[in-house]
Amino acid sequence: MKKALIIVFLLLFAISSSTIGQMAVGYGTDGNTLSLSSNPSQKFWFEIRVNTKSYNQSDWSYNDKGITQIYVLSNIFTSGKVSLYAGLGFGMNLISKGNDKWVSVNIPVGLKMNPFASLPDLFLFGEYNPMIIAKDGTPVIHCMSVGFRYILSKKE
Repeated sequence: MKKALIIVFLLLFAISSSTIGQMAVGYGTDGNTLSLSSNPSQKFWFEIRVNTKSYNQSDWSYNDKGITQIYVLSNIFTSGKVSLYAGLGFGMNLISKGNDKWVSVNIPVGLKMNPFASLPDLFLFGEYNPMIIAKDGTPVIHCMSVGFRYILSKKE
């Protein structure tokens, strides 16, 4: 049931995002995190992420694969092809195997760049994202990742 709900949510996100703009897919190294987002070349963008393995910097029992996260991200400062961005997000271990469910508040901060003129839809990034679990006595998941986002352009 949970997996079906997530798939429906992702499909609705994809349909609504394609009507108002372009979508992007991404990958982050820490946690083998996959993402689907609105256009990261805009000032504000939205992103959904799911990790496929445990995060490297956290070796505690709440760190599991299948942590589903949703974010609102914004460029804070841009200089040429490099931008500093930050955002706010929430995460929950919706599709994790354990029965203990929790919610986290996530505060990503990162640098993204578009270094290749021949690939204008490719963005490389480095990001630090503390995931603060809203549960007593639970430590923070420290996620430090590098990766890419690629805009799926509409060809006209």
